Amino acid sequence: MPRGTTSNGLREYLLREAEEFRNSYGHIDPKVFAELSGPVQMLASGQPVQLRRYQLPDDHYARNAGQPHDVLILDAANVLHLEG
Repeated sequence: MPRGTTSNGLREYLLREAEEFRNSYGHIDPKVFAELSGPVQMLASGQPVQLRRYQLPDDHYARNAGQPHDVLILDAANVLHLEG
């Protein structure tokens, strides 16, 4: 099954990506780690998160449905919406 297309799959994918990014660059400084932990915490706790279309997995159905910099919201029910 394509990544990020199950009910919780997109949030799980985005969480893994955010954790990997934080772990790759957070060692630079404690403030950097803290800043990069914000998205991780929001995704892990199920809060709505804002993202750009280009952040979707390559095989996600909405990846090419608009412009790469479209602002999307993944809501608390894990439903993806175009902002606005």
